[in-house]
Amino acid sequence: MSIDVARKILEDWLQQRGFRVVDRLSDRELVLMEGNNTIYLRISTEEFPAESYIIDELSNVMRNRFNYNKAYIAFPQSARGLINGKLFRSNRVGVYLYDLSSTDPERAVEELIPSIPIQLQQGVDEGIKRRIDDLEKAINDVRSALLSINVQSLTKDINELRSRVTRIEQVINDLTERVNRIESVESQIMKGSMTVQGSTPTSGGAGSEGGLPDFLSDNPWIEVLRRRGGGNG
Repeated sequence: MSIDVARKILEDWLQQRGFRVVDRLSDRELVLMEGNNTIYLRISTEEFPAESYIIDELSNVMRNRFNYNKAYIAFPQSARGLINGKLFRSNRVGVYLYDLSSTDPERAVEELIPSIPIQLQQGVDEGIKRRIDDLEKAINDVRSALLSINVQSLTKDINELRSRVTRIEQVINDLTERVNRIESVESQIMKGSMTVQGSTPTSGGAGSEGGLPDFLSDNPWIEVLRRRGGGNG
């Protein structure tokens, strides 16, 4: 089916009723004006459409539905018995049927289901536009700031910082190794000192009677303890 022929039939029929085409979004998509209302029209060229195809077409229209006051899909006459009127009305989308074989331009197109108009929220649209403008300005500012950066100088500074960090890490590793060695030596010294303090004097070493150390040899309590020990035995 020729999309050009179908579009020509629809445009002529609509223009005779006061519509005017203001934009052609694609071969299958038109934007029209009717008074102050903007109208989106999608033209289906499937000669024998299935119900699933019709639903897919409706889904495609719904992506743009709230950008226009009215929206229509134009199907060939063969789709008449497959149109779910309740589904289309609930989504406020109208249906045109066109007949390429008709010799009467007045009857070549039929409005099967009128589109229910919606009021566009102009205030919201203007607010969104302002936000978009602000975002674009911010993006341009960031882009200008990035372009003004001396990348070579920045790269040099980063490399210098990386070199300094590497040297600091090496110094820390050396200090850690030295501390570990010092702690190891201190541990060995402590073990040696405990061994000397806990050793038993030999017979040839300095001592007093009974093998007592020198610092106990003249202690009077030693004799008292000996007598008590002998008495208990």
